[in-house]
Amino acid sequence: MIVVMARTPASMAADVTAGAQAPLSLARDGHDTVPVYVNGHGSYPFILDSGADGSAVYQWFADQIRLPKEKGKGEDLSGQTGSAKVAMYRVDSLSLAGLPIHDVKAFGLPNRHDAGRQAGVLGNDFMDKAVIAFDFPCRTVEVYPKPVDLGAVVGRDAESVKAGIDPGTTLLTLPVTVNGFAGVAVLDTGSRRTRLTPSFARGAGIDTTAPSFHDDEPIYGTSMNKLVPRTGPIGEVRVATAVFAGAKGQVVDLPVLAQDFGGKPAMLLGADLMGRYRLVYDHEARTVWFQRSRCPVR
Repeated sequence: MIVVMARTPASMAADVTAGAQAPLSLARDGHDTVPVYVNGHGSYPFILDSGADGSAVYQWFADQIRLPKEKGKGEDLSGQTGSAKVAMYRVDSLSLAGLPIHDVKAFGLPNRHDAGRQAGVLGNDFMDKAVIAFDFPCRTVEVYPKPVDLGAVVGRDAESVKAGIDPGTTLLTLPVTVNGFAGVAVLDTGSRRTRLTPSFARGAGIDTTAPSFHDDEPIYGTSMNKLVPRTGPIGEVRVATAVFAGAKGQVVDLPVLAQDFGGKPAMLLGADLMGRYRLVYDHEARTVWFQRSRCPVR
């Protein structure tokens, strides 16, 4: 159900000026992070992750600031490499660019195996409260608390894309083609790399045994299940209005994609490719925009 409230130009202008900007900083492990305040303290580096249903904290950080655990045996959490039961933590507030969410039940994540020292993940529970503009080339995130005049954020004639939903999750999906072969893409700003299933790669004519491909660093994820991707050129990727020519990606048999899409051609559209655009993300409305940034692509 869509509820549209009539608003005056003055109120729309007030909404837009309420938007705030935060820097996107590159962590040592290649993730983009944003400065988040936890229970009024910080800031701490978090991943702003469209591929996460809810917010989470890494174990080292939960221990360091002595977050209280929720009573019980924990909850099942599904990640790229599989599922695991994790502890839940109580967080009074998480805040980015002046916008807070309160009384958060945060998933406890195992510490990373790579050089990443992120404190946590800010997920779709936060992004439901706002329209988020990931301006990757400008290295900024813009946060527009709702209600907001979308025309002032994306332009009056901007072409929007209505997303689907990954069943049983809050993750948004979009139709995608790789070298003309059709599949489905999960929009995942928290994934450093774009990742395809082997069946998708075969359908798209990608030969992972070619010399242009190599074994890359292992992926562990929430389950700590080690998977080694093959990384190399995957050709042309098209997602809605966005065209990614000469794309590179990883081919790996991710349980999350096999489980959610039943063997159909599927992929994670990661920050490596989305980094060419200004992505405007309205999770609550399941709508996105791929726009040219005012900054040059790096």
